[in-house]
Amino acid sequence: RSGIQGRGLVAFVIDAKGKVRDAKVIKGVDPLLDAEALKVVSASPDWRPARLQGKKVASEMSLYVEFKLERKKNR
Repeated sequence: RSGIQGRGLVAFVIDAKGKVRDAKVIKGVDPLLDAEALKVVSASPDWRPARLQGKKVASEMSLYVEFKLERKKNR
């Protein structure tokens, strides 16, 4: 409704079990979109955890989340 769009950067940790932890906005667009980006990343399915010397370990990740409005088609 507000016509807001853009690309924000979210950083988070994937723990040894593959769960998203400690998500935070690094580069925000708008408070509404930032909150939605955090919600989407936090609700993502389990990830494959990183491995170090054969053991599962926590790792830091960052991900761009893009919000883009669709163009209205002419009728």
